[in-house]
Amino acid sequence: MKRIVSLGLLIGTPAAADTNGYGDMMNWSFGMGMMFGPVLWLIVLGLVVAGVIWFVRGTHQGVAQQDGSKARAELDLRFAKGEIDADDYAARKKLLES
Repeated sequence: MKRIVSLGLLIGTPAAADTNGYGDMMNWSFGMGMMFGPVLWLIVLGLVVAGVIWFVRGTHQGVAQQDGSKARAELDLRFAKGEIDADDYAARKKLLES
């Protein structure tokens, strides 16, 4: 019995709060909210798109930096093995840094 009364109160409370019987939307009480609702969604959509762009750019820059460090390690290894001389090493190192 207690569950039935609780369920009835839960379902009936919104109807009891509506004194005019039309609902808040018919009284124009949320008119400003309805007018700015699409603007809010556009802002949210813009933030989501900006976040995706930021994430994608961040991951691509990380890959580019890793590739640069791999190239630098390969250049150092070739110089250490004696495959390239100091002038060639300096020119290639300068090219990698730019």
